[in-house]
Amino acid sequence: MATFLRLRHLGATAAAVAVLSGGSYAALRDPSVAANDRGGPALDAFRRKIADPSAIVPSRAVQESALIGASSDNPLDILVIGGGATGSGVALDAATRGLRVGLVEREDFSSGTSSRSTKLIHGGVRYLEKAVFNLDYGQLKLVFHALEERKQIIENAPHLCHALPCMTPCFSWFEAVYYWMGLKLYDLVAGPRLLHLSRYYSAQESVELFPTLARKGKDRNLKGTVVYYDGQMNDSRLNVGLACTAALAGAAVLNHAEVISFLKDEASERIIGAHIRDNLSGREFDTYAKVVVNAAGPFCDSVRKLADKDAKPMICPSSGVHIVLPDYYSPEGMGSMVGENSCWYYGFQHDHYIAARTTRG
Repeated sequence: MATFLRLRHLGATAAAVAVLSGGSYAALRDPSVAANDRGGPALDAFRRKIADPSAIVPSRAVQESALIGASSDNPLDILVIGGGATGSGVALDAATRGLRVGLVEREDFSSGTSSRSTKLIHGGVRYLEKAVFNLDYGQLKLVFHALEERKQIIENAPHLCHALPCMTPCFSWFEAVYYWMGLKLYDLVAGPRLLHLSRYYSAQESVELFPTLARKGKDRNLKGTVVYYDGQMNDSRLNVGLACTAALAGAAVLNHAEVISFLKDEASERIIGAHIRDNLSGREFDTYAKVVVNAAGPFCDSVRKLADKDAKPMICPSSGVHIVLPDYYSPEGMGSMVGENSCWYYGFQHDHYIAARTTRG
C-alpha cells in the first residue's frame, strides 16, 4: 500500500510511510517544501524512488558502511542522534532536501517516548474552547494547525491511522446543549479538514453504542451523549515508517548504534563527528559530520554531557501516566472523552486494551 508524503520545513515532523513485506515504499503528493526546494533534482529523484513499488530499504550493512565512509575530508552534512519521531523526521526532511544524512539510535526505532503516546491524533478541540472564552487568537491558530496536521497524517498513512468517534456523556441538558454547540462550532472551523460531522445521541442510543456507559453520575441521570471524531494512530509503526522513508531518501539510518563519544577539532574544539558502537556486533567506528543534531528526547542531557562533561542539565523530565484496562470496558472503534473543571479524561481502545489518561485543559 502506497503512502502519500508531504514534506514540511526542516525540523518539523515529517510524514509516514507504509512498511510492507518484501519492501517499503511511499508516494509523494503535493509536497509542502520551501520555495528553493521546489522542482529540485534531489526531490524529483526522491519522488521517482518512493513511487517505485519494488524499492527496498538498504540493508543494515549498507547503512553502516555509509556511516563509516563519512570521513573528515568527506563528512555527512547532518548526523542525527536519536531515532524517535523527531530524529527520524529531521533525517527525512534533511535527506529530501539533498543533504547527506546519518541517523543513529541507541536502542530500536520508537523504543522510547515515541511509542508511549495515547495513540491520539488530536485535532485541537480543547483549544477551541479556550479560543472562544478567552478571545485568544493564538489558541484558534493552534486549532487550525492541529486540524491540518491531523488530516495530513491520516492521508499519509491510512493503513496506520483512522478516524475515531469519541463519546462525551452529558448528565444535564445544559451539558448536552453546551457540548453540542461547541462541537458544531468545531465542525464549522474544521471545514474541509473535518473527518465526520458530530452528532447527539439519546441516552438509550448511547447505552446501546457504549454498553458500559454509566446511566447515573453524581445523582444525575444520563441525558445523552455528543460524539465527535478525532484521529487514532499506531505511533510506533509510524515512527518506523519515518525511518524507512528517510533510508529510501538516501539517509544512512542505523538502530542499535550508540554514540560513545564525540570527535572534536583539535584547534577549535568544535564537534566534527562521533565515535559509535554497534550494540549488535560490538564493532566501533567513527563517522564525521558538519552538524550534529541532538534528538535524544529525555536523554538529551546525557548526549550533551558527552560533548561537555560540565554541561548543566537542561531537561526537566515529566511523565504521563496511562491506566491500562481490559478492552471490554469500551466498545471497539469508540473512544470516550469526559471533561470537568478543566480536567479531561480520555479512554481509547488500542490493540486489545484500553489506555485511559487525564490531562489538564
